[in-house]
Amino acid sequence: MSQPDPKRGLNVRIDPRRCIANAKCTRAAPGVYTLDEETGLAVLNDEDGSATVQQIFAGARACPTQAIIIEQYGRRVFPQILTPMWGDVEPGKKQSDS
Repeated sequence: MSQPDPKRGLNVRIDPRRCIANAKCTRAAPGVYTLDEETGLAVLNDEDGSATVQQIFAGARACPTQAIIIEQYGRRVFPQILTPMWGDVEPGKKQSDS
């Protein structure tokens, strides 16, 4: 019985506005992420499908600006989107209005 492919439905993209080219992803996952010589931005090198899920996530976790975004089946997996913690204040109201 074959194991299901953990990379099925996995989509990895790198936000060029957030990438600062410090290459931490390339050190966390050598060969999986590289810096483009022209732009200096990170690039995912997984055309042959040899990168493991662990390597992909290791590079994403190493990014200090969270420029590497991982989605699976259309849902964002990493980095996690956190809701703001504003307490019990309703949007558009000041805390003193309560």
